[in-house]
Amino acid sequence: MIRAGLRQQRGVALITVLLVMVIAIAAVTHAVTRNRLAISRTSAILANTQLAEFVQGAEAWAIIALEKDFEEDRAAGNASDNLMERWAQRLTEFNPGNGKIRIQINDLQSCFNVNNLAQVRAGGGANANSEILKRLVRNLGGNQESALAIEDWVDPGDTPLASDTEDSGYLGRELAHRTPDTLITDVSELSAVQGIDAEEWQRIEPQLCALPEVGTRINVNTASQELLSAVFPSANIPGLITQRESGTPFAQMADLSGFGISAGGEVEFNSAYYVAHIAVQLGLEHRQYWESILKLDSRTGRVKVIQRQRREFSGQLLQELLGD
Repeated sequence: MIRAGLRQQRGVALITVLLVMVIAIAAVTHAVTRNRLAISRTSAILANTQLAEFVQGAEAWAIIALEKDFEEDRAAGNASDNLMERWAQRLTEFNPGNGKIRIQINDLQSCFNVNNLAQVRAGGGANANSEILKRLVRNLGGNQESALAIEDWVDPGDTPLASDTEDSGYLGRELAHRTPDTLITDVSELSAVQGIDAEEWQRIEPQLCALPEVGTRINVNTASQELLSAVFPSANIPGLITQRESGTPFAQMADLSGFGISAGGEVEFNSAYYVAHIAVQLGLEHRQYWESILKLDSRTGRVKVIQRQRREFSGQLLQELLGD
């Protein structure tokens, strides 16, 4: 009996020791896992902080480049912003330490400002931008109904120009909503417009922008052939593009007379709005892509960031901006 009792006690002691070991191992494993998560979070925070510094540095570089261009143009008496200037050349590259910074500046007055559709003409007259948009969409292989739907999305009226493109149409959908009928902040909002499929939107979207004011004009020196043909449907736009690409930008309306253009209330030769495409990378894992909207004060020559948005990276952007 005594021996049996001793064996039983030893068995209980062994089980107790094993339980203590299991608990100790579980506690150590939990502590190690928690520390690893803390290290991972700290690493991510530090990386994001560093990437934010990269983005701010890129914005500062873009501001300096545009302000310097303004000063050089004023000193030289040059009255145009064009694609021959340094800010418009290939992307700028910086490689600080274990990181990459890529910056590409584009003119935002080279595209059609959809917020101009919200402009109400004096006396209730037609908005010339409406006709420009129709021709632009047609030039890009889109449907006129799509142009009308875009206008209905932005214009202050509540009478639909196309089928189901005002509140009455959108409120009846499964995901009911209203049209903004005012200025929008990003052209991505238009992807919700009635009747525009993904393929058509892919063709139209690169030619559109949403500037934070109405009444902006298109820069003849930077706009595409499709957009200029929409503004001046009877002009010799291919000839204009050929001269522009030869390194001869335009500075006044008289320069356009040889291409059948005698009046141009919707165009100009300078730009006040730009976008800086900024790609930043730290190590192999941390990457971000931002678009920062810059506005130039034409009186003082000062430039400031008025909007920034983080965008999703596509494979093409990774390859173009980061060289991957």
